[in-house]
Amino acid sequence: MRFFALGRKRKPLRWAVAAIRVYRSSLRRLLRDNTFVLVLAAACVGAVSGAVASLMIVIAETGHTFLFRLAPGERLSSATQLPFVQVLFVVTLGGVFVGATYWYQSRLRHAIVDPIEANALYGGRMSLKDSAFVAFQSLLSSGFGLSLGIEGGFTQAAGAIGSKVGRLLNRRRHDVRMLVGAGAAGGIAGAFAAPFAGAAYGFELIVGSYTVATLSPVVAAAVAGHLAARLLVGHSYHIPITPDGFGGDGYVFLALFMGVACGLLSVGLMRGVTWVERLFRQSGIRDVFRPCFGGLLVGAMAIFVPHLLGSGHDAMAFILQNGWPLPLLCVVLVGKIIASALSLGSGFRGGLFSTSLFLGAATGAIVGNLGVDAGVVAPHDVAIMSLVGMASFGAAVVGAPMAMALLALEVTGDLTVVQPVLLGILAATMTVRHVFGYSFSTWRFHLRGEAILGGEDVGWVRQTTARDLMRRDLNTVPITMRLADFCSRFPIGSTKFVAVADQDAAYAGLVDIAALHADLPSENPDVTLEQLKPALQHSNDWVMASTRFDQLVHLFEQRETERLIIVDNETSKHALGYITEAFALRRYRQELEARQREIFGN
Repeated sequence: MRFFALGRKRKPLRWAVAAIRVYRSSLRRLLRDNTFVLVLAAACVGAVSGAVASLMIVIAETGHTFLFRLAPGERLSSATQLPFVQVLFVVTLGGVFVGATYWYQSRLRHAIVDPIEANALYGGRMSLKDSAFVAFQSLLSSGFGLSLGIEGGFTQAAGAIGSKVGRLLNRRRHDVRMLVGAGAAGGIAGAFAAPFAGAAYGFELIVGSYTVATLSPVVAAAVAGHLAARLLVGHSYHIPITPDGFGGDGYVFLALFMGVACGLLSVGLMRGVTWVERLFRQSGIRDVFRPCFGGLLVGAMAIFVPHLLGSGHDAMAFILQNGWPLPLLCVVLVGKIIASALSLGSGFRGGLFSTSLFLGAATGAIVGNLGVDAGVVAPHDVAIMSLVGMASFGAAVVGAPMAMALLALEVTGDLTVVQPVLLGILAATMTVRHVFGYSFSTWRFHLRGEAILGGEDVGWVRQTTARDLMRRDLNTVPITMRLADFCSRFPIGSTKFVAVADQDAAYAGLVDIAALHADLPSENPDVTLEQLKPALQHSNDWVMASTRFDQLVHLFEQRETERLIIVDNETSKHALGYITEAFALRRYRQELEARQREIFGN
């Protein structure tokens, strides 16, 4: 009786445990698959990212005020007079601190992955610890007044936040990539008070594509980032421009010319960064000391032109509102390009987003002043030409043309600037594509040998190997097999090819069944396959099972064959299967369709 009573007492406990398991399973499925959960998570990621971006900007500006002893309301890039000893000391000291961080980075056994690379190769997987380290380096570089923006730091942190949330929710690969893009969108939207530009930045640069399924998360993140930054900081980034009388047909050619000029200058900037990096490597100076030397050189330049310091936000507004003389604009433009190349090339962390906007504004002001002297531009429209240059230069460097067009629209709040801005962006991006082929966002990947042109997911292609795609119905026989036994086992029509293995069981070649039966020697039935070894086909057309799919496609063209034999490794060369070019492409299409179903099925 006690046994049955004990069983009755345990039944409710088992039911409770079963109910908890069902509830946990349903909750995991909800968090993993539900679209509304994804949008809500993206909004939270965007809000946190916008707050992080705003806080980093405020901390950097506070550092400028304290370190350079700026007057209340004064900003570093718009300051006209700074004590030269203090400038030289502060910027060099920033190099010492940033250089010290490379001592820690040298101990890492892995490379730090940024949002574009993470989305392109690793399914959005980023390290939150590594990204916080990069954000700290960017904060140091910007806070000590180097000629860089802080966008590289907060977009890195924002992308890592999105990646962490996606993995905590156990979302699929595509959703994790989407949350990385949502974080970057929220950061840009919060920093520039431009949710449209933030969303376009996330689509163009981080996610790499736009679909209806990806619209809601990224847009929700951009709006949330903008609102969070406005609530936290209480102000928005705005460029006051009055476009009265702007928009005549003469501006079409001027905007195209300015776009070409911005494209060529942006190529010079990107080449300059690479040249400075190469120069420091060849000099033998250790990574730890390079920022110190770079800071010393930038500080020496800033003694004569203080506007080279900082990202250039306030100097850009200074150009647009006050109008600098043409000689000063030319000096500032050339000096800023050199200072930015020195800052990045010597090892400082940051980005060229804000810097490219400032350089574009200076370029536009130069072209506008030349247009005034030629009588084709009204004096009050020089600021509009600076805006066109700002968007054109930014699109050429960053590689996000629609984001820059929307940014120009949002910071001015006027639709009349759309036509010349789009023309300038068009000319700039086409110039860079024809002359250089990369934006700065993808140029560094090219230097490392990575063929990444954006955030499109190409990682799964690289993770797909010949072993995953091969056909396994390959018959293999030893080379010592008698020809009579072989023909008896494989009559005409049984199969097309048979692999032959040598005495060490390594792949030796293929036998064409039909050709062998047609030329079968009848005088000696004891002939073995070894005596026919010179007639074996595709002896060298083999690849290892670990060969990536993107490499496999090129091998078909290089070896001018339609069939490759898959072996286990280069040493033993045991035949595992084979793959044809048509079969590989068909399997690729199937995998691609499966990925698309995963995306749109959500």
